[in-house]
Amino acid sequence: MKRLFLLAVIFIFSTAGIFAQEEDLTPESEKDYVDDKNMTVTEVEELIQSQGLIYHLDFVMGIQPLITINTHTKNSTGKFISAPSPIEVPFYIGLSVPNYTAISFQPTLRFFPTFNLVYGDMVLPAEVENRTSLTLSFLLNLPVVFKINFHDKNSISVFGGLAGLFRFATTPFNVKGSEPGYTGTVKTDIDYMNKWFYKKLRFLYLSTGVDWLFYYGTTKYGPEFSIFFPISTITDKTLDGLMIGVGIKVEF
Repeated sequence: MKRLFLLAVIFIFSTAGIFAQEEDLTPESEKDYVDDKNMTVTEVEELIQSQGLIYHLDFVMGIQPLITINTHTKNSTGKFISAPSPIEVPFYIGLSVPNYTAISFQPTLRFFPTFNLVYGDMVLPAEVENRTSLTLSFLLNLPVVFKINFHDKNSISVFGGLAGLFRFATTPFNVKGSEPGYTGTVKTDIDYMNKWFYKKLRFLYLSTGVDWLFYYGTTKYGPEFSIFFPISTITDKTLDGLMIGVGIKVEF
């Protein structure tokens, strides 16, 4: 839609300029111009992009269920101490800058809530009935995307970069901060979590993935696979926090 609007504006101003010059010229139609230059769809899109900054980007959105690995479900005696690896279903939004190029920058933001508890010196996922905190999680992904187009009908992209998982634990509904917790009370547990989340670079991730998008006009859609690898794996010596996602991505 934005490209059709731009073409209309270009045509109006071009026509106005010709009349202002008072020359007896019959301008070629846009179709004649494209045919005369033997332009491909990609070349037309590149021409449109050259007209303004807004046309150098696409909006990105998607739904991508994420499974977060938790290897500490049971203790040494076999007793359950936390929830199995949880699956969250975040919706995300972002930008692709520039669009229709082989290499682009594609920042996105995901949001999802989780439940957590403290056990030993760790913060682990919790079942709703055993939760100590409601944790608000914001996953900011900053990948560079390498794209290969196939006949202007579909594309395959590989991407990689850095990501940050920014978490804020708060008291859940129907739970009081003065209730008993692992470190003393629910409030002290939450204070411990909010510090633990950012120690040893636990918020920092390496991200990578691949998508396969099909074109429908100026809209692109298709499956996407992502992996978010926590830097803290090196210091914590565990795969806890590793996130794997499979979902649907849309660019427009």
